Amino acid sequence: MRIKVLACTALLMLAGCNAPVSQSVADSQRAPSSDVRQNFINIVFKRSYRHEAGEVVWARISSVVLLEPEKKIYAYCVRVVPKRSWGDWAYLGVSFTDGQILGATANDYRCKDKRLHYYPFPELTGMKT
Repeated sequence: MRIKVLACTALLMLAGCNAPVSQSVADSQRAPSSDVRQNFINIVFKRSYRHEAGEVVWARISSVVLLEPEKKIYAYCVRVVPKRSWGDWAYLGVSFTDGQILGATANDYRCKDKRLHYYPFPELTGMKT
């Protein structure tokens, strides 16, 4: 339960209830490391979001932002286009600390902040969604 509360708090801090990401959070952006990418694939994608139909035909991962410096909580977003819904992005907001994912929110509108940088995520292309 504590992990879910931390994850929700972290994601709320990413964008606020209806507000964009705070400028200090936006300024903390850095490209996602290979460890962040692999951790997402191993923990979140392969275990939690497996469905029968389709393949990922397009994937992007956002910059990592520092949400809570004192707790070392970070967040990023992943967006994919599954083959079964070509043209429609699916978003996933992820919070983590010390390499451990705290939580994830599917189709999180906060991942659509225009200041959030996205990078190609070819590691997901062709994977089952």
